[in-house]
Amino acid sequence: MNPLSTVERTFGPENMSSRGRKPSTISAPNRTRHRRPVPIWIVGLAFMAPALLVYGVFLIYPLFQSVSYSFFDWGGPGREATNVGFENFARVFRDPVFYRALLNNAVVVAVSIFIQLPVGLVLAVVITSRLRVKRFFRAVYFLPTLMSTVAVGILWGFIYNPSYGIINVVLRALGLDFLAQGWLGQSSTALAAVMVTTVWTYAPFYMIIYSAAISSLPGDLYEAASIDGANKLQQFFRLTVPMLRPTIITTSVLALIGSIKFFDLIFVMTKGGPSGSTELLATYVFKQGFTNQQFGYASALAVVMLAIALVATSIVLVRTSMGERTPRKSVT
Repeated sequence: MNPLSTVERTFGPENMSSRGRKPSTISAPNRTRHRRPVPIWIVGLAFMAPALLVYGVFLIYPLFQSVSYSFFDWGGPGREATNVGFENFARVFRDPVFYRALLNNAVVVAVSIFIQLPVGLVLAVVITSRLRVKRFFRAVYFLPTLMSTVAVGILWGFIYNPSYGIINVVLRALGLDFLAQGWLGQSSTALAAVMVTTVWTYAPFYMIIYSAAISSLPGDLYEAASIDGANKLQQFFRLTVPMLRPTIITTSVLALIGSIKFFDLIFVMTKGGPSGSTELLATYVFKQGFTNQQFGYASALAVVMLAIALVATSIVLVRTSMGERTPRKSVT
């Protein structure tokens, strides 16, 4: 009996033929392909797509809808719209209430830029100083920003109440009854009273922006200024304010745009009254659209308000960019 036959039956002829030989070194063809990298702009667009979708649905589309409605005489859903061309825009510039609202908006812009921003800057200097109680001041000053605007309007409505408001109560307690009056109920004081509320409400917002900018300023310059004999006031006007110029420009643009579209606090406190003394462009647009059911005219007012905001913002940006390119003389 051939002993190899037994081994072949046990292990198989294939295994026997491969015994003692090196395994085959022929490898399978490489099937992996080099994929081209996705362009970075496509990746960025994919990440921005959800935000762009929301932005387009809730801002871009309503903007174009308002422009289209401004050419129609339309009383709202379910009513027939009549194309009137530029008649709504001509009516805007013949409307005396529009000019009064525009003037009131100019007052709000002036208060925002020349009072709110400086107050916010001063508060920022206080909370970034070396005072031990700066955390307490930071919390107290920022409290109005945490409150709802509607709640602020109702609160200050109680404060200005002619019967039990704290202002008139204090004046009567001091024997100054002749100064107690209806602050929101008369044309001579209503706008000024609301402006006090706006400063109290929105100055802390700019305080936080300025405090963040001040914290990033280099401290070596202040140490050098102190060695040279500069006091705190000189350091503020010669160092802090010039170095905060980009931040001041940004906050000025924010204040300008916010003042032009200012609505909620005025509407809660006075609804534009009395006798239109606190009427603003935004409140007038709301009344024409949702009270008088003149959506075409309200859309024309909104388009004009948008144009005013764009022109005013462009002027501010152009003037500031020209100022940055102008060489400055060194202070000796």
